[in-house]
This record gives sequence, structure tokens and C-alpha cells, in this order.
Amino acid sequence: MIKFLRSQSQTVLVIVLGAIGLGMLFYGSSGNLLTSTGGRVSNDYGRIDGTDLSVADLYDAIHETRYAMILEGRSQELSQTGSSARVAEDAWAQLLLKSEADRLHIQVSDDEVTEAIRKESLFQKDGSFDPDTYKSCMARLQGMLRIPADSGPDPLQSTEEVFENFVRNTIRTGAVSKAILATVRGSAEDVTTKYEQYYGPAAIDVVTFDPKAYADQVQITPDDIAAEYKAHPEKPAYRSPEKRKVDYVLFQLTPDQQKLADKDKDAAKQALAEQAGEFAIALQPEPTAAGTAPPPAPDFATEAKKRGLTPETTDFFAADTPPANIPPSPAFNNSAFALTKDNTVSKVVYLDNGVAVQHLVEIQPSELLPIDQVKDAISKELQVSKSVQAAQVNAQTTGKLLSSLGKGGDFKSIVAGMHLKVDTLPAFVPAVSSSSTNQRLRAIASVVTTLQPGQISDPVPIESDNTFVIVHVESRAKADPSGLAQFETQYRESMDDQIRRVVYSDWIDWKSKQPGTHKPPELDLYGGIE
Repeated sequence: MIKFLRSQSQTVLVIVLGAIGLGMLFYGSSGNLLTSTGGRVSNDYGRIDGTDLSVADLYDAIHETRYAMILEGRSQELSQTGSSARVAEDAWAQLLLKSEADRLHIQVSDDEVTEAIRKESLFQKDGSFDPDTYKSCMARLQGMLRIPADSGPDPLQSTEEVFENFVRNTIRTGAVSKAILATVRGSAEDVTTKYEQYYGPAAIDVVTFDPKAYADQVQITPDDIAAEYKAHPEKPAYRSPEKRKVDYVLFQLTPDQQKLADKDKDAAKQALAEQAGEFAIALQPEPTAAGTAPPPAPDFATEAKKRGLTPETTDFFAADTPPANIPPSPAFNNSAFALTKDNTVSKVVYLDNGVAVQHLVEIQPSELLPIDQVKDAISKELQVSKSVQAAQVNAQTTGKLLSSLGKGGDFKSIVAGMHLKVDTLPAFVPAVSSSSTNQRLRAIASVVTTLQPGQISDPVPIESDNTFVIVHVESRAKADPSGLAQFETQYRESMDDQIRRVVYSDWIDWKSKQPGTHKPPELDLYGGIE
């Protein structure tokens, strides 16, 4: 099977990894490891069990973690605030698990790696592994990950070996995790009350506080606008967009190739990618001895013409605006805006009808716009934010009054006496509504599971429309008992999973503090590396 993989595979099994939850991927280009970390000053890359880590160890772990998040459908987390630090911590945890597997002499044979791949249903037909299905998947996956041409004497073989090692290491670290968590069990608490709260049909009253109702009460003055403008000069809405100009060479499919079936079209595009990869490598400066200034990198236009290629230069364009004379392509823009002054040449950029290589020419920085150009936008923004604040304050004040007046009284009558509108929802089962596409219903369902009949919630924010709601549970009927057994199983599994996460986190923290082991002092700086 390993021989089969080496003879047939041309990319990493992205879909497989997501499906079987193996957890990580590799970073394909070892030649691009030693790029700037954007401020690293320490040469301490960490130590585990008395062995110093190298910068390559750390970079590889970071890239594996980032790719794993993408494969697991969590790519949006990479753009969230604080994501770099989280990626770095996850990478450190994986390094600890791998080291523990080494210490425990956990080994995985070629047969075990083979079996893990053969069991994946994605590659099966009629319940058995099917080589044709496998090859078809490989063709589709080639465009999802880029296999750099500088990854070794034989890039294809190097990629396949990395994948095999990836599967092997994931099985090994999985064995360590299983050993750590083997004895974790939740409590034997009675879950009947929880079941009733989730599945008992409830009669619900809701009072809504809509910011629009308070908009007329909000006044925005010139001083408010000036203060907001001065306090937040970094807001994108107050600034011109950063723009970039790049040189590029397109390697395009011919009109006939564009008409091919997807499999053949992908193969043609891969051939162009190999050609483009060779060009991109030629633009890298030659390596030099430590302490020696590197020679200047080859000139983009000169190298292109030497190879019979036609270099072009874009106009200045923003991240969300396609440059002139190029079909709209998020990949082209994303690649251009990932380039830096220290890394001016892109990897191969995959486009709809070919590939490209880019070279950064110039960056036109973002600038703060004159206040006259943005004052109307600031006024509208302040109008919305202050209206939301007014709705929130009124919801909080009303909630306190209802809590104090509602004891033993009729909720609807009290609300009517306060000249507020109350909505009574139809028969409401929280567990069912929690999966609704309506965010308002999901938020109400969540809070209802925490309330007993007669109780009133604190104000609940509804992000979809900026409103706030106060929820009152009038009554709750008995839930259908037939679903209790399944709920108990799922509930206990969920509780056990939460405990496992705590135990796992505690183990990582404990292991990090053992003699001979310490994190890199600037670990979080590495998490943003792509």
C-alpha cells in the first residue's frame, strides 16, 4: 500500500485528514522556513526533556497546526483576534505529545499507516478500498494544497513521505492522548432535571428592546464626531485602503485545455504549476554563510524574459479590488497582500484558468482620511452604537424592576403596566429551537434551559439585529420520556469530553514545567507564520 501511495499520490490527503480527524498537516516548503518572524529577538526555541528544539522544529509545528485548523473547517479562527497565540500554544502541545510518544517508545508500522488509509470511506467503493476512487480524489485535491517544487530532489516523493510520516505521528500522539485520558470519567449525577429543561415544552414570554425605538432620543454632536475620529484613527472606515502594485507572470491554460474534464484540467494546471515553481525558485537569492550579506535576488523581469515569459505589472489595487486586466481572483489578491519587503516573491498562485507568480513592486500605505470625508459615516455609526446602548440600559433597568415586582404577580400584567409589549411564543422546546437558523430563537432557547417556571432572565443580546430580550418562563410541561436514555448518553459523553479537555490542558501545563522542558520565551510571535 505504501508503494501504491508513492506511485499514485500527487498531493496530501486533505479530505481524508478532515474526515478521520487525524489532526494536523505538514508545511510543504522547508526552503521557506527561515523567513522573518516579525520581531523575534531570542535564539531560544524551547526545550523538551533536555533536548533543545530548532527553529525548524518550531516552524514545522506551527505550520502543521495552521493547516490542521483549515482541514477541520476552522479556517475562520485564524483571522480572529488572538489566533496567533492560540496556534502557537496548540503547536507546542503537539510537540510535547510527539516527545512523549518517543519517550514511551510508541512506534507505528507501515502496515498500520496503510490500514488507516485503507479504512477511510472516502477511498472506498462498495465497502472496500478502491484505487480508482483514490486516484480520482487525488486529482481533485491537487488544487487544494500547493506542493512546492523546492521540497527536495523529488518533490512528489518528498510530499508522499511527509504524508506517511504525518499519519504515523498522528497515530503515535493519539496513543499518548488516549493513555493520558484513559481513566477520565464524569460524575454519576441524575440528568432527569437537565432533560426536562431541554425537552420539556415551555410557555415563554419575551419582551424586546429594539435600538430603533430609541434612535430619536439620541443626539450626535460635532464634538462627538471629532472625539470618535481622534480616538480611533486606525479604523478602516476612516482610512484609505492600503494598495499594492505587483509584477506577475501568468501561466495560463490554453483554450482547449480549459474545455477538458476536471481531472485532465487539473493535471494540465499541475504541469503549469511545476513550471511556475521552477521560476519562483530561480528568483530566490543564493544561500550564504552565516554572517555574510546575501547577494541581491535575481531581477523579476530579467529572469522572466530569460525564460521566454512575459512579465506584466498591475496598477495599484486594494485587497478587495481586482487589478486592471486580470479577472477577479481572491487567490491573486490574497497572495499579493501576503508579500512583504523581506519576502517579495510569491509561491505559485492557483487561478481559475492557470497559475501565476508575483513580485511585490510597491506598497501604497493606508492613510487617515480628512474628517470631512468620513463625518457622515461616523455620525451614522455613533447613531447606531448609542441607540444600542440606550436599548441595553433600558433592558437592564426594566429587568431589575420586573424581577422585584414579578414575584407572585402576573408577568404580562406587570409588563403591560410598564407600557411594554410582551410576545408569547408558541409551544417552545429549547432543544429543538437551539438548532434553528433563527439566531433570536437560538439565544432564547439557550437561556430558557437555565430558568425554572416563574423566573425572569437578565437581558439577552441578539447579535443579528442588535436587540435585547428579557425572557420569562410561565410554565414547563413534562418532556417525552422516550428520549431520556439517548439524552443521558449524549449528555454524559459531553460532560466527559469537557473533563478530558481540562485534564489534557492540565497535562500540557504540567509537562511544560518539568525539569529540562520549557516553552520558547517568545512562542506567541511564531503563531502568525503562514
